Amino acid sequence: MPIPAYYKANSNLMRPFVLTVLLASFILSAHAQPMSKKGEPFLPEAGEYAISIDAAPFLFFVGNIFSANGNQSPSVAFIDPELAIRLKMFRRHDLATRVGVRLGLMSDTWNGFQPEFSPTATDNNVRDSYNRMLTNIYFSYGIEKRKGSTRIQGYYGVEGGIGLASERHSFRYGNAIQADNQAPDRTEFELVFQNPEASTMTNFTDNNAYVTDYRLGTQFRLGARAFVGAEMFIFPKVSLGIELGLGAMVALRGKGTLETEAWTIPTGGGAETLVTRTSELGGGSTIGIDTDNTRGSILLNFHF
Repeated sequence: MPIPAYYKANSNLMRPFVLTVLLASFILSAHAQPMSKKGEPFLPEAGEYAISIDAAPFLFFVGNIFSANGNQSPSVAFIDPELAIRLKMFRRHDLATRVGVRLGLMSDTWNGFQPEFSPTATDNNVRDSYNRMLTNIYFSYGIEKRKGSTRIQGYYGVEGGIGLASERHSFRYGNAIQADNQAPDRTEFELVFQNPEASTMTNFTDNNAYVTDYRLGTQFRLGARAFVGAEMFIFPKVSLGIELGLGAMVALRGKGTLETEAWTIPTGGGAETLVTRTSELGGGSTIGIDTDNTRGSILLNFHF
């Protein structure tokens, strides 16, 4: 039975319509936000934020769950040596600004006790104290461009940072240096530097003097960095990622001072007396360009 002309005409009209619908569906599905079985979106969206931490403690925890050697609870670790809190703000689903902030102000004190010096017998003790003051200020800003519409996304961008750091160690002693007590009983403290690689030093010097104040020169840092990375969304708004970078950095350290006191002959000669000396310590500078992986070997990212 021949097909009526009516149906042939409508069939010819429907064909491009069906093809258009199928093509539109394919394009929409290719760019659609991946969803969980509960209808929750996996990927970040405009207006959302994200924070990142080092994933290693959590991965070790999961890997050791069935270990006979026991396991420790995971801990939150910073993802870079600046110890800055880093936040992403998504302007679009594929564009984010990155901000890092650190405001570190710390003062801690160690005490020691020694017998009190007195012309007459006494059972009293006096206190020696060591005070350390640290200042660390850091700020960074960057732009991140993202690629991909599946649960695996790549990204790249640039960021710059500026930082300021200072360090001071000061000492107070209960027994004073005087003519009848030229080498008083005092507590020897080992200085605790912010940089663990700094040389070992105490408040007792090799020439029988005592440190009263030690100021490291203030350090100023300026840097810029290009980065590239990838994230795999394992849960809605939760991803594991890696990030590598190439950065340039300039660090300038100002001059420091070392103040000591001792019973000795003053500069220029004369009788021994209490002498306070202040020595100037040289500063320095560092310029470098290098690749890095300082944002953690594996990142754990939370979007909200």
